[in-house]
Amino acid sequence: MTLARRTLLAAGMGSLAAPRLARAQAPERVRVILNFRQDGGTAGYLLALSRGYYREVGLEVSIDGSGGSGDAVTRTASGAYQIGTADLSTLVEFFTRNPATAPVYVAALHDISPQAIISLAHSNIGVPRDLIGKRIGQGPADATSRMFPAFCRINGLDINSMRREQVTPALRDQMLLTRQVDAVTGFDQTVFFNLKANGANPETIRMMRYADHGMDLPGNGVIAGRAFLAERPDTVRRFLAASTRCWHEVMANPRQAAAELKRQFPLLEEGIEAERIAFIRDRLMVTPRTRAEGLGFLSAARVAESITMVREGFELTGGVPSVEQVFDPRPLPPMEERRLRVA
Repeated sequence: MTLARRTLLAAGMGSLAAPRLARAQAPERVRVILNFRQDGGTAGYLLALSRGYYREVGLEVSIDGSGGSGDAVTRTASGAYQIGTADLSTLVEFFTRNPATAPVYVAALHDISPQAIISLAHSNIGVPRDLIGKRIGQGPADATSRMFPAFCRINGLDINSMRREQVTPALRDQMLLTRQVDAVTGFDQTVFFNLKANGANPETIRMMRYADHGMDLPGNGVIAGRAFLAERPDTVRRFLAASTRCWHEVMANPRQAAAELKRQFPLLEEGIEAERIAFIRDRLMVTPRTRAEGLGFLSAARVAESITMVREGFELTGGVPSVEQVFDPRPLPPMEERRLRVA
């Protein structure tokens, strides 16, 4: 689903500190692709658009959903979209195959990756070895499914000891509920609330997070096309400033954010989306690292560790990306704008 494009007042392409200096110029058009569909997990971007924050910094933004991080990375690399949201591990894996066109990670949203294996209590899956002999439902392009071979390798599992079934995101969670599969791979903040919305007792939902089993990677963040970032770094900077502003507001008031999303996307359940936003805030975004460094930032050491982990997990043989090739923090807003505002 594509958000309707807004007709914008003329706004400048000047610096963030003084955007009013160039108001005579037309707004810049920027196409953004999400790592999945529109819901509370992407509220900071969706509401920055509807609240007019992108317009205020001279951008005319449109936002589309996708089939997963792999899809978002590929489309951003192609130039069809200038900015996207995607999982860092998926981006690193893509870089080893396409170093010349791979997008660049410019801001982390999830300090802790939401990648997880989700099951129901009757499947008796609690640790990685419990997956042996089980049926696992997986999507074709989402980050968690793409990283599953690495999860198995790191945890000493023979991936051929389980039966993997490729399913569409629309069918994945329903197949788990109807016991057609024993577990699914996906983002915890997506699958948990999908199951709950479809009647599953939350107490029966089991989530085995990759981060708790040898894969403490950052998760979703903002990516920018490599050529686009080189040619228009200030555009990326303004996008991040407006998005960061809105994410602070979303984290401070999940219920209000969910109510606004409901008005835009009537099929969403307002209560579920409010819970999803709080879940993401408390489990993925607010951590000791983000309290110290603010939203969006990753240390060079952590990026290097992530690159090594992805390469070893996938047994990749392509060129080794440098930290600078994967993550460019220069477009990030200053610390005073990134500093957490929640208790």
